[in-house]
Amino acid sequence: MHGVRLALFGSIAILAAAEARAQPVQEAPGKLVAVRAAAFVDVRAGKLVPEAVLLVRGERIEACGSAQDVVVPEGAELVDLGQLVLLPGLIDAHVHLAWGAARPGQPLPGTDEARLTLEAGFTTVRNLGSTARADLALQHAIEAGEVPGPRMLVAVSGIGPRGGVCAGVFAGEATADTPEAARERVRELVDAGAGVIKVCAGGGVLLAEAERDACECDAALLEAIVDEAHRLGCKVAAHAQGPAAIERASAAGVDSIEHGGLADGAVLTRLAERRTFLVPTLARIDVMIEGAEQAGAPQAQLDSLLHARELAYGSTAAAVKAGVRIALGTDASVLPHGSNARELRALVEAGLSPLEALRAATIHAAELLGWTARVGALEPGLLADAIAVQGNPLEDVGALERVVFVMKGGTVVKGPGIAGQR
Repeated sequence: MHGVRLALFGSIAILAAAEARAQPVQEAPGKLVAVRAAAFVDVRAGKLVPEAVLLVRGERIEACGSAQDVVVPEGAELVDLGQLVLLPGLIDAHVHLAWGAARPGQPLPGTDEARLTLEAGFTTVRNLGSTARADLALQHAIEAGEVPGPRMLVAVSGIGPRGGVCAGVFAGEATADTPEAARERVRELVDAGAGVIKVCAGGGVLLAEAERDACECDAALLEAIVDEAHRLGCKVAAHAQGPAAIERASAAGVDSIEHGGLADGAVLTRLAERRTFLVPTLARIDVMIEGAEQAGAPQAQLDSLLHARELAYGSTAAAVKAGVRIALGTDASVLPHGSNARELRALVEAGLSPLEALRAATIHAAELLGWTARVGALEPGLLADAIAVQGNPLEDVGALERVVFVMKGGTVVKGPGIAGQR
């Protein structure tokens, strides 16, 4: 009976910890700031609202709407953005900001990468793996205000069998060959501070036709990872390129498929039915093609990359038609840090409307992270993450590659600041 009480107490403690991770942080009332702009994008309603006013108290949004509907109280500090258009801070659901342990006398790994990402308008990221727990160190430094950067949801490392992709990329720091070992790795990562679990289900980092049937993990291994992660309140992201690995990971209950460049019609239908997110990471392939061209690579290498591009864009276009939910992710550092918004153009080319591409980087990505109560829209109660651009991003998502104002948690980190009081 004593053992039963202990088990019950442990389960309650785990559930409480998971719920605490999902709940927004409660802050004491802070100063009131009014941000004025020519318009703001209501990503949920899918429209541009003219004469925008964003009221921010402390770290959170108090109100957002047109000047006719939102009254600016006396004494509020003003930020006047003139003809700029406001949007929610963007979310990149697949990055790798930091690698390796810190060295004495050297900046913390990921310092420059985090700053570039934030200044590009990405106020939140999901970091899907690092080495030497570099993502945890960077996350803590950002939260302590020691370095500027986006808020981070981190995986710490990637789980996979010995000899597999995750074992190679992440220095074998979370290898697992059996379901029992996989459960243990999940617990170790969560205990270390992981808020999301990454697994390599099949296929390489670079897309290759020959890996269409490649699978690293058997069904039991994937099911153990998903079950243990969900029990501990964490979602699971699965690196998977071909339909065999995608189907096995999705059937196990993962929350997102990363890359998915070889997905076919049948497996995409099942992803849509299971409401599994796809994070395509398309723009990185364009960057690799450009790099190969500039380096004077052999034609055979260029042809291989161009074929990979055709496959990846084609798979994403098919996913869009099948109704698969898309969240934006870039795989930066393969994509240069700070150029994350290029992925929106890639998603539009693959068949999303500018609005849906923007939703992939805001409300849909927030849902994937489990952070809808924190980020993803300019709505009362959410964290005051806002960016501003010139032009209408609902007509030209390229405007999001030219962010001129960034506010994170009520603090202006780029562009014009407080201009006075009302």
